[in-house]
Amino acid sequence: MKALCVFLLICLCMAKVTFAQDEKTAVLVITGGHGFDRPAFFEMMDALENMEYKELAQPDANAYFLNPEGYDVILFYDMVQEISEAEKAGFEQMVEKGIGLVFLHHAIVSYQDWDFYRAVLGGRYIENGDDTQTQSNYQHDVHFDARIADKDHPIIRGMEDFEIFDEIYGQVFISPQVNVLISSSHSESMEHLMWTREVNPKTRSVYLQPSHGPGIFDDSRYRELLKNSIEWAAFRR
Repeated sequence: MKALCVFLLICLCMAKVTFAQDEKTAVLVITGGHGFDRPAFFEMMDALENMEYKELAQPDANAYFLNPEGYDVILFYDMVQEISEAEKAGFEQMVEKGIGLVFLHHAIVSYQDWDFYRAVLGGRYIENGDDTQTQSNYQHDVHFDARIADKDHPIIRGMEDFEIFDEIYGQVFISPQVNVLISSSHSESMEHLMWTREVNPKTRSVYLQPSHGPGIFDDSRYRELLKNSIEWAAFRR
């Protein structure tokens, strides 16, 4: 009888593990404020295995922070400045309670005056009007290298250095508190292209700079990076 109970307990544990592996990651994709190739981007999203997603577009998407529920990860692919104090407070409470956060490309430009957002993301594309000494910059259609900086991280374990053709950013503020995953030696690119943050024990964030598209959305290495980032942010990797 005791042996049977042990056997049933093992079966139950195995069933729970299998269920967790098969359960789809629920992703909220926030867009708006910046154009992008929608067919190429969402074709990529449709191809990511074991995930389901919904899109919310700005200027209405920030209202989600007033009652955040139903998603494991929020994928930011927007670029906006307007957000109410109530929406800020909702976002901060959500981060405190626990959520996965993945920021792509131009999302680093959002909320120039909101330091909490900058801290959670781990950097900021700086827009200071005529102050060219500190203002960030960009260039379209650039070939640049992506060098693996942390080969042991679960997001990029087993990946090798590769080449990218996409938009670059320059003179971007990057927090010294981030864990750098990918860097570049291109003289006009920001030094680090991808990083993570353990914001608190319940919230993880990832930033991935090359995401202008459309060509990169079809790159198998980029798709792997994005999928792994979402899973890691959701504590499933």
